[in-house]
Amino acid sequence: MGPCLLLAMLPLSIGCATLLPGPRTEEITAARQMSIRGVDAMQRGQWDEAEGLFNQAIAKCPVDERARCHYAETLWHRGAHGDAIAQMREAVRLSGGSAALSLRLGEMYLEQGNLRQAARYADEAVAQRAELPRAWALHGDVLARQGKAEEALASYHRALSYQDHFPRVQLAVSEIYRQQQRPDRALGTLTALADQYPPGQIPPEVFWQRGLALKDLRRFDDAVEYLAEANRLGLASADLLFHLSEAQLLAGDPLSAQRVVLQALQQAPEHRGAQQLHDYLGRRQPGLTAGLHDTRRPGL
Repeated sequence: MGPCLLLAMLPLSIGCATLLPGPRTEEITAARQMSIRGVDAMQRGQWDEAEGLFNQAIAKCPVDERARCHYAETLWHRGAHGDAIAQMREAVRLSGGSAALSLRLGEMYLEQGNLRQAARYADEAVAQRAELPRAWALHGDVLARQGKAEEALASYHRALSYQDHFPRVQLAVSEIYRQQQRPDRALGTLTALADQYPPGQIPPEVFWQRGLALKDLRRFDDAVEYLAEANRLGLASADLLFHLSEAQLLAGDPLSAQRVVLQALQQAPEHRGAQQLHDYLGRRQPGLTAGLHDTRRPGL
């Protein structure tokens, strides 16, 4: 649940009524009814309808941070990011610096690549609520993008100390460990994450990242198993197929490796790693590639 939906659950006494003198009682009531209908439209996926309702609510009650927060989300959804940020900034101001709204504003800035503002609003969220996991996650995201891996890890681990099941953060931690050539730590993080899911509900991204860590650990048969499962679950990409093909070759199965690298090249003919692997396999066993240039997608 996002910060705006959380605000929608607050008592109706919070908002315009606390900022009198201002809109008349009937305007406040009408604005709240529009906001409630707007939230319902958002939850039904009717974003255009929701945007219109929140816009009307703001016209009747300009000082209601909840309506502005919701309005910002509808603008963000349709790609009007500058307008969305402006509305969220006003929502933060009207709320007196709500931690939830500051955090969402920081996340918006991060998506726009504005690391300075993202860090600022992460700091403001932490100042209001130091135990907010998403605020520490945002800190970690900013630091990771700045190339400050150890500091990013510290922030991510702080987030996990407040929320132990935080898949996005756990995946980010494992990626940093892999970049630091610490695949054992990456695999441990991913194994703990996988154990938090019921059987059959582990996301394909977790299989993908575990496969990469196993490949780095030279456990090639296990890497093939996990990478193939990520592919089967729909996380198909040229990069995944390249790593699967390379793991198959290193596990002693060049025939499967050649079939899969061709799939990678069908998806992304310019993929440099797949090109090099395909060329290597062709030089290693010339007869192998001759019978495999079928444009149909072969099975694994």
